[in-house]
Amino acid sequence: MNIRDLRYFEAVARNKKFIAAAEELHISQPSLSNTIKRLEKTVGYKLFERSTKELFLTELGQVFNDHVYHLLSQFDNTVEELEHIKISGGGKLKIGIIESSRYFMPQIIKQFKQNYPEVGIQILEMSPVVIEEALENYDIHLGITTDIKSNQLLRYSPIVQEQLSLAIPKQHKFANLNSINVIDLKEEILIHSLSGFGIRKIIVEACNTAGFKPHILYETESLEMASSLVEVGIGVSVMPDSYLKSNPAKKIKIIRFKNNIYKRSIYIAYHSHRYLPSSFHDLILMIKQASINNANDVGVK
Repeated sequence: MNIRDLRYFEAVARNKKFIAAAEELHISQPSLSNTIKRLEKTVGYKLFERSTKELFLTELGQVFNDHVYHLLSQFDNTVEELEHIKISGGGKLKIGIIESSRYFMPQIIKQFKQNYPEVGIQILEMSPVVIEEALENYDIHLGITTDIKSNQLLRYSPIVQEQLSLAIPKQHKFANLNSINVIDLKEEILIHSLSGFGIRKIIVEACNTAGFKPHILYETESLEMASSLVEVGIGVSVMPDSYLKSNPAKKIKIIRFKNNIYKRSIYIAYHSHRYLPSSFHDLILMIKQASINNANDVGVK
């Protein structure tokens, strides 16, 4: 079994016809059919059920197909990275980040550049769900996220717990308070992220535990947009302190929850089976240290 055999299998599984797959691969149909038969003999079970019109993956064939997809993706990305290193002498690390982590990334990149001046970095702002998908598909090397999924392919390492606070307009009725309880949000209009985002999950669960359903009338993927909506006075929003510290808004007041009860965890995530360059591990250490420093600055653990 070799990479070529796996590519042939993938083409047949995707096209569901030997004729179409053979044309795509620019080989004869008998040659392709023989390769698949040899592959089935090698693995010891049938990969396809054959009919007069189409091919269908067997149950074991589907499992095999899932692994082949990841193997080919890993191989292609490794070749691409090696080629890039050959041309540029460095390489490129691709990082998917949640919005709030953008406020400490510039300093990390500056530090990283001092140690690895020839290595490029591409930063992509993503939701936690997209970060997971990008890691699985080898589109990024590293993710900074708030969600942990039951995924055997991915590894997660906690870097910091971040405090959550309430952002309100300057003229809000809570403006003279130092802290509030979540029950105080019962009559408030909330501006929040879309379903699936970590902060929203935390606050919705807290409100449900307090005995009411939060009135989330406005939704956005962006903390910046949520902040702007709070500024104009149409609602309130729960936000991470890293964002609030880095984006002081004159028209917004920050109210703590009593006992600083609400926090979210932030993790570094990466693919356990992917080739990762040596600079990757130093970058992780830099991110962890920067996250700890940033958390200490805003008073979280």
